Amino acid sequence: MTKSTDDLKQQQQREDQQAQEQANRSREAAEENEVAGRHKGDGPKDHQGADKGPRGQ
Repeated sequence: MTKSTDDLKQQQQREDQQAQEQANRSREAAEENEVAGRHKGDGPKDHQGADKGPRGQ
């Protein structure tokens, strides 16, 4: 009976460890997506808004 109890404990530990690793991978992927999304719009702009150039022409 002790052997089956030890096997169950080891199995539970492995499952807990796998769940923790999966959570870490998910969190890291979400952080990478957030960082990438934050800088997605950087770069040259198509237009500069209402500024049409020098006045008086």
